[in-house]
Parts: sequence; C-alpha cells; structure tokens
Amino acid sequence: MHEPEDLFDPTHYASVRLAAEQATPLPNWCYTSPNFYRREVERIFMKVWNYVGHASQIPQPGDFFTIEVTGAPLVVIRGDDGAIRAFHNSCRHRGSRLAWDEGNCKHLTCPYHNWTYARDGALIATPLIEEDDGFRHDDFSLLAVSLEKWAGFLFVNFDPNCASLTDYLGDLPANCAPYAPETLVCARRKTYSVVGNWKLYFENYNDSLHIPFVHGGTLARQNVKGRQRSTHEETEGAYITHFTKHEGSRGLLTGETGFPKIDSLAGRYKTGTYYPCLYPTILFGWTIDCMWIFEIRPTGPETMDLVASSFFPQDRFDQPDFEEIAERYYARVDTVLPEDNEVVGWQQEGLRGPVTSASNITHMETLCHAFDNWVLDQVLD
Repeated sequence: MHEPEDLFDPTHYASVRLAAEQATPLPNWCYTSPNFYRREVERIFMKVWNYVGHASQIPQPGDFFTIEVTGAPLVVIRGDDGAIRAFHNSCRHRGSRLAWDEGNCKHLTCPYHNWTYARDGALIATPLIEEDDGFRHDDFSLLAVSLEKWAGFLFVNFDPNCASLTDYLGDLPANCAPYAPETLVCARRKTYSVVGNWKLYFENYNDSLHIPFVHGGTLARQNVKGRQRSTHEETEGAYITHFTKHEGSRGLLTGETGFPKIDSLAGRYKTGTYYPCLYPTILFGWTIDCMWIFEIRPTGPETMDLVASSFFPQDRFDQPDFEEIAERYYARVDTVLPEDNEVVGWQQEGLRGPVTSASNITHMETLCHAFDNWVLDQVLD
C-alpha cells in the first residue's frame, strides 16, 4: 500500500483513533515505510528510555557488553567504582568502534590509532600525540549516554532533557515488587533475527486471539480446560499490562516440572502470570517461578532482532540440578518463539501488498489498540 505524501497528517489515522470497539489497526505503511520508521527513531527511540540489559550480565569491574539502539552503537561497562555507565561506542579521534560483543577489559582501546580510555570513559593515552594547550585528554572523554536502572534492569536515554526513569516507569516497579526483582539473575540470553516490523512483535505479545492457532500444540494446551482468564489493568506509566490466572508455571511447557514458587509471592501473584509491556520494546513475563524478557531491537523498517532473556532467583543457581531444570524453561522459549517469529514474518509479507487491512479491533486485541495509539501520539504532527 502506497504511503500518502503528507504521511504524518492525523487525518490518515482517524479510524485508529476511535474507541477500541470501532477502531482499525494501523495502516500498512506504518509497518513498511522507511519514512515512518525514521520518524519513529527520531521521536521515540531517541527520546524515551530504552532497555539495554541487566546488571547481572556485567557483575565485575571491567565487564562490558555492546548493543545498538536503532543504529546507535553503545558500550555498557562496569567501572572500578562499581558504577555502570553507557558510552557511544565510538573513538573521539576518528570515530572507530572500540568494543565488540561482550567481555572484560582493563581499558577500551581504539584499534585505529590506539587512543585508550579508562573504564569510566576518561581518555588516558594518545600514542605519538602529546598534550598541549590545544589538546587536553580531559576534553576528549568518551561521550556518555544517560543510564539509569531499576532493580538491575538497565535503561539508556539519548535525550538530555528527558524525564527520569522513575517517572517513565510509573507504578511498574510497585506492581512487580511481589516478585522480588532485585533477587533475579539473568541465566541465558538468546537472539533471533526476525523479518518483521518491530511493532508487529509488540502487538503479537498482547494479542491473545492468535494463541489457539499459532500455538496450538504448545501454549494453547494450557487453555483447553478454560483455566485462563486475562484481566487488562490500568497503569500509571509508559506501559500496558494484563494478568492471566492459570495453574502451574507459564515458564514451562505443559507437563514439565520446574523450580519452586518465588518465595515472596502472595495473593493473586501465586495464581498466574503478570505481563507488563514497557513502551516501546520490552515484553515482560513475571510468573510464579521465573521471569523472562523479550527485547525487541529494530534494525530497520521491516527487520528486527529479538533477544529472549531468562531470569531466576539468585538462590536457584545454587541447586546442583539448576542447569537440568533451567533447560526445561529454555525449551519453552525455544519452542514457542519460532512460532511467533514465523507468523510475524507472514504478516510482514502481507502488509507489503497494495491493500490495507481494515477490520475492526476485537475485544482480544484492545491492548494492541492502546499501543498503536501510543505510537501515533509520539510520531504525528
């Protein structure tokens, strides 16, 4: 479907803005247009708090990992003082990349001219170039990106005038507190390359209508006795959420046994799974015995990476059979996510066509409607 010349004129999105029961999904071009994607990068990803990882990934001084946020390469590193900082992964001399993947380093050294930076980003060596009145090391530290954390979850923001992470999260930390998030440790991360616009994955996670069909042999088996009951909830932060009551753990495939319930859980939290989805790209699943995060990392208007991270309470790692039991949780991820990846790819293929989907939002897609309107709130003129 061809995009209009006045792409960000609100009149093109009037049907999306209706109440959920009368509304339609976003037009096709929102999932295929390079122009629409560039506006999203400019007005969403460069303005909001982006999740980049967890403190348990870099427990020791000098530990680091690298990440790209919609094309902006970053290095996240723990300093000698224990503080975690984020920097643009670019030398201040001629711009070369400094670090790759993840690891531990005494310092960051540019492979081009060997400019060397301390773990806190300070420039400490420039071989063959002496300091003088016109060149001081202190003036060429790595360029920092604002980083704040909640319970070990690390977020960056490129906007120097942004509100605090606390304001952005709103009541999310309070709603997740029963799971004792500060005790959770990341056990495994797995990355998938997906052909599909980033918004399709966010919508898919909040669309319960597809489960009997896409996940007929996996997740749907947990619903066959009518035990699942989802309730959508009001929030006071940049997220949408629902809670699903069910038997057993949502971290496992049907029939598997896993870890004991998280010790701190009480009330309804012992009876189901909490699914907060933080704008723009973080999909949480807090269940009775574990937690997972699916990170959506856009790489273009029609492609993305999906990073699946599995978390367990710290004391579970002390069990001699930890790895054996944890593999059962990984099997659930490794089985279900490829099903979603495939159907998102099919969606993307269809959305490239000349016709638009104009069906109304159903009662099982109301969270998708809320998300679509949040996107429009950010990008429209």
